[in-house]
Amino acid sequence: MNEDLFSGERSSLFVGTRALAGFAALSVISAVFDFSALSAAFAFLFFFCLASRLWGEGALSRVEVEAEGTPTALFPGGEVELRVKIKNDKWLPVIWLELLQPLRTQDALVPEGETVLAVEGERFLSRKFTFVMGREEIFWTSRWKAERRGLFRPEQMLLRAGDGFGLTQAQRSVGGRGRHIAVYPARQNISAEPFLRDMWDAVGGAKGYLEDPTVIKSTRDYQMTDPFKRLNFRLTARLQRPVVNTYETILPKSAHFIVDCESFNGENAESEAFEDTLSILTSLLLRLQEAEVRCGVSLPQSRRKAVDLVHSERTPLAQILYAFAAYEFRPLQRTEDPHDPPFAPPPVFREEQILSLENVGRYYYVCFSPEKVKKNRLLHRLDGRRTVILPYTLPQEDEVWLREFTVVGLTTLKRGDGRGT
Repeated sequence: MNEDLFSGERSSLFVGTRALAGFAALSVISAVFDFSALSAAFAFLFFFCLASRLWGEGALSRVEVEAEGTPTALFPGGEVELRVKIKNDKWLPVIWLELLQPLRTQDALVPEGETVLAVEGERFLSRKFTFVMGREEIFWTSRWKAERRGLFRPEQMLLRAGDGFGLTQAQRSVGGRGRHIAVYPARQNISAEPFLRDMWDAVGGAKGYLEDPTVIKSTRDYQMTDPFKRLNFRLTARLQRPVVNTYETILPKSAHFIVDCESFNGENAESEAFEDTLSILTSLLLRLQEAEVRCGVSLPQSRRKAVDLVHSERTPLAQILYAFAAYEFRPLQRTEDPHDPPFAPPPVFREEQILSLENVGRYYYVCFSPEKVKKNRLLHRLDGRRTVILPYTLPQEDEVWLREFTVVGLTTLKRGDGRGT
């Protein structure tokens, strides 16, 4: 937000430091030359403008703003109710108060039916209040629609207020303390069957969380809560009492998705393809969750730290989708030659942590195209027999180095075609 956006119209020149010093000097000079009336006039202007300045600068003192929205996470197309509370936590009233919330074209949420103020190429949601009394609280509710993936900061606002004479205006930025509202990538209709076939490779043991109906572990007497399909009819007939089977628990080997987001970055970033990729992955993870398949995700360093969310009960899907919503491309880099075009930095993963994961049935390396990741170190350190490359665009021709991996076009999942190349 531009802090000097309203500097030209914030206050009158009469309350500036130079003007106040001039009024004071002219009052003293007039008194020295015995112009009493003129000295009194300049003295009045000095004290009047000084009072206006002090009043205006103190108008925003102890004015607090809190904002929260529900729900705090949603998909595009959903709506958020944003509740704002403004409290004048002092005894002196605020004559007028204006709240401005910046609106950017890339924001995840857009307001519905609210007054939008355009100033010097920037757009703000504007709300004005008059005579906010001491210790008074004002509540304001607005509705916002989720337009695109991203994070929205509801408390990032600009407050403006001033004195009762209209000579001094003050402004102050607020926000940054509250929680973000996350808009996840959009959902699509995709097919998850190829992934389910690949990942239903399991190991038994105490850590298992799914029952394998093909392996009977033991039997026990029937209880009222047992489903009818568990009955062992042969033992029930022999023992003349209902007996049910207990099955071995298994731990399906999980999938781990390595998303090379920076392969979409560049001077001409493939932004639409990147959004579509995150949308496909989101839809896929939702389908795999329904099938009780655990998934992990690794994202490279962006404007935030690299993210590694491993497949476990302590990694809810919402945490993965939040990481998708928060991802932003890293700034482009340049060579020492100023004539060279900027380029995307190489992806920075926490490689050792990824390679040390246990019970991973498959690694899925997601990228824009194989050409973009041909020299990626992490990709070549993975076991090619357990690694599937999921490019958004398939290679134009057969490449020798790709024969080590299975390659499946990511967009083919939209058609339910999971055949590899």
